[in-house]
Amino acid sequence: MKTIAVIILEQFADWEVALLAPVLQQYVGYSVRYASLDKREKTSMGNLRVLPDFTLDEIPADAAALILVGANQSWRELSEANCEKIVETVRRFKRQDKTVGGICDATYFLAANGLLNDCLHTANSLNAIADLPGYGNRQNYVETKREAVRDGKMVTANGTAFADFAIQMLYALGDVHEDVIAQCQQMWQ
Repeated sequence: MKTIAVIILEQFADWEVALLAPVLQQYVGYSVRYASLDKREKTSMGNLRVLPDFTLDEIPADAAALILVGANQSWRELSEANCEKIVETVRRFKRQDKTVGGICDATYFLAANGLLNDCLHTANSLNAIADLPGYGNRQNYVETKREAVRDGKMVTANGTAFADFAIQMLYALGDVHEDVIAQCQQMWQ
């Protein structure tokens, strides 16, 4: 069974993977596991409590995809050391040509650390990321409302595009049957 690692921080946006995770876990045959900087319980914005399955260092080397979920300011308040741990994890997945998804404020983090400088992408808004020191890819920013942007194995979305984010992640994985994706599209869009 292939693993999908979902990075959550304190006050994570629980709805942003609420559609995707059950489909992957129940109907596609992936094992969805949650990772964080430590194994302490994380509480979502909706008061859902999650005990991470592993730390960033414990994400299995053979994990098929990495998803960074938005959070209430947590992505902007990381220490330099924690920021670098997450950046290196994302870089490793990208180097290995594995699927990486970022939604809502996680796209701010990706932009701030230069991780969107090589692909088409979106975020909560261009204004939110345009002047970040690590960001240098305005020409490939795609303005969207409720759509995610997929460029190869990289998927980005604003916080209101969680349904399309789920669909685009299913496509990006490359091994999800078209019938499953079509059923999800019918239910969610």
